[in-house]
Amino acid sequence: MTTAASSSRQLLSSPSLPTFLRRPPSPPLPRRFFSSSGRKKRQQWQPRRSSAGFRARCGLLPVDPWAPTVDSQSVTSQLFAASLFPYLGFLYYITRSNTAPKLTLFGFYFLLAFVGATIPAGIYAKVHYGTSLSNVDWLHGGAESLLTLTNLFIVLGLRESLRKIKEAKKSTPPVVSEVKEKSSV
Repeated sequence: MTTAASSSRQLLSSPSLPTFLRRPPSPPLPRRFFSSSGRKKRQQWQPRRSSAGFRARCGLLPVDPWAPTVDSQSVTSQLFAASLFPYLGFLYYITRSNTAPKLTLFGFYFLLAFVGATIPAGIYAKVHYGTSLSNVDWLHGGAESLLTLTNLFIVLGLRESLRKIKEAKKSTPPVVSEVKEKSSV
């Protein structure tokens, strides 16, 4: 091995690199690479490497971005599942703050109904039709209609809130607005 290759190998496994750039540890050798006496055979097993020589780690998911066979559906489903926790945190804090209009808050919670309906619909599409949910029109349309309702609830709640603010400004007595104008001059 050349010195440049060994120095780059040391650099990629260095603890000073961020976790997502570190080279993943090599897995143990399979039994077929050992002779009957237990000593290593001459042929060494090497992990499959990309053209850049390392694999990028994206958080919890080790991803080789240059691999031609990246299974995007498994990455998507893992990201979909992981995104639920920040959203639940968002719901917790927006509920606790009591600043969101009730209909808007209901819309944000109704998004969970969309998620709850999409998962079984996707499983049904895969089992009965052998394809993803997006390719089965009647199931996909039903799931997306829940998303449309979610957006409708959120927008109507915000619209109602803006109308209440506008009416509150109109009902403010003009004397208060004159005092504000005099104090700003």
